Amino acid sequence: MDHKDLPPQKPINSVPGVKDLLGKTVDTSAKIVQHPAASGQQSLNDSGESRLPQVLLDKLWLKMSEMYGHRWTSSFGESADQDHSWAKILGGLTGRQLAAGLQQLIERAAEFDWPPPANAFRAMCLHVEGLPPIDRAWHEALLGKYSHEAVRVAAEATGTFDLRSAKSTDKALFQQFERNYAIVQRRAQNAQPLDGKIAQGIEHESGMKAQLARSHQEARDLVAAQNIPTDPKAARALLLAKLGIRRPA
Repeated sequence: MDHKDLPPQKPINSVPGVKDLLGKTVDTSAKIVQHPAASGQQSLNDSGESRLPQVLLDKLWLKMSEMYGHRWTSSFGESADQDHSWAKILGGLTGRQLAAGLQQLIERAAEFDWPPPANAFRAMCLHVEGLPPIDRAWHEALLGKYSHEAVRVAAEATGTFDLRSAKSTDKALFQQFERNYAIVQRRAQNAQPLDGKIAQGIEHESGMKAQLARSHQEARDLVAAQNIPTDPKAARALLLAKLGIRRPA
């Protein structure tokens, strides 16, 4: 069927109640069928993989159907269950984040005459206004000039003194900043306070332990190469003999 033959979609900017995704239960008596497994809690499959809760999936389906009409249902179906790709790809998102994604669709209506794929919609749900990408955030952290509070928090967690004296090619420091920035980004996406302690990375701790273990092994290798006894009494006797000191037994 030619796209021209499809019924016109309802104008996106006229869709009522995007914020209703956070509140009212969806009336599914019409096209959108609410599944028995509907729940406000995070859904999990047998392997423990997160899925979008059915109640949020039903609400999203209703909103998308209002916004895109046949363009939505012909592409993704009139209803969805936990095996649908959208339930899998949107797993872990909250109602607030879904509402943010729908708002992005309204504001960017000219770009989305047809509904976006699930991964693109997920990115819109997680979009935070003014949050710079990691490469720009890294350079801001090195310069100590921050365009967003999230960059400052991540920079302070990494160490502003180390950042000021570092080069942009410092791989180890970049990885540390990248981890901290990802944590702060998640806080921003979940509308949580950005500031707060960031736990030291396991990889950093394990790296220190590995370095210490190597140092101990190098010391043991040096002792063995010089034939120094590891027994304390034998080592003391050898030292006294080298110094020409005789002690009674």
